[in-house]
Amino acid sequence: MDSFDQWNELKKSLDQKDKTVGIKERNIAFVHMGKNIGSEENGKGEEYLRPVVVLKVFNRYSFLGVAMTSQTKEGRYYLPFVFTHRGKEFQSMAILSQIKYYDIKRVKYTKGMITKKDFEALKKKVFEVTLSEEREPRREFVQQVYHKYIDDANVFIHESSYIDDDVHIGEGTKIWHFCHVLSHTSIGKNCSFGQNCVIGPKVKIGNGVKVQNNVSIYEGVEIEDDVFLGPSMVFTNVINPRAFIQRKSEFKKTLLKKGCSIGANATIVCGVTIGRYALIGAGAVVTKDVPDFALMVGVPARQIGWVDKAGNKMEFDEEGIAIDSFDGSRYCIIDGKIKEL
Repeated sequence: MDSFDQWNELKKSLDQKDKTVGIKERNIAFVHMGKNIGSEENGKGEEYLRPVVVLKVFNRYSFLGVAMTSQTKEGRYYLPFVFTHRGKEFQSMAILSQIKYYDIKRVKYTKGMITKKDFEALKKKVFEVTLSEEREPRREFVQQVYHKYIDDANVFIHESSYIDDDVHIGEGTKIWHFCHVLSHTSIGKNCSFGQNCVIGPKVKIGNGVKVQNNVSIYEGVEIEDDVFLGPSMVFTNVINPRAFIQRKSEFKKTLLKKGCSIGANATIVCGVTIGRYALIGAGAVVTKDVPDFALMVGVPARQIGWVDKAGNKMEFDEEGIAIDSFDGSRYCIIDGKIKEL
């Protein structure tokens, strides 16, 4: 059988794999590299294996790696390094012209790790040969590999965060340290996510949303434009959770409407709607729908007044009219609800 046919048969079997090998940055991963064309590196043996240094793990499906060679070579696209395995050190060489995007199903096993010092040197070298100003076409390629799911280069995603497949992130959005955006999630423009946030799966977030540290936005939550979520506030998505009962089919929708704010450590019990520009005080527990512009505090949360678009408490004059301190809009109360005049 021709070697290309052999490789295609192996690829078919790899695509059917149910389990994958766990990898992390700095690992030396032995990858089914394949039978390649031209100057690309080939795998060796019947399984077409070759070691690569794991540069960046994107998610549980894919990673960026650079091929290795045991031969001593010189030039701009080679970098010597040391890796350790079972307490022993080994010399090797990274081939910087062979940086690739890999499916984790291609990994058969890992064997050792590049030293921290040499890994930092390798990352610096990768930046020099891929993202330096004199190599704009390569810069564009690497940005596409790292940010294949974003609108433009104005999106910032910290290197410690993970973005799963089938995610949309709007321009101007910033995702900081240790966040995880799960699949089928849509995030709008000019949003900000602080450290340690989990978003998704199947979550829709509008434009201009500000999320502080330690917030998890679960499936079932929908957030409109200009919403603020304070640090460590909590969503739920099941009314009566049990660890031993699967209730994904019972997730209840929670809707946060435009411009509302949720204070630090507040809890939003699933199945409620938070009205436009409502303000939920710190530590409150919301168990029922909240009207537009309502000011809610306590456990369970109760309404103690009304706030305007700027978040200031509304003051009504003798005629029952309040003026918005943000844009001068005029309001009155009709049937227990705020109405704009």
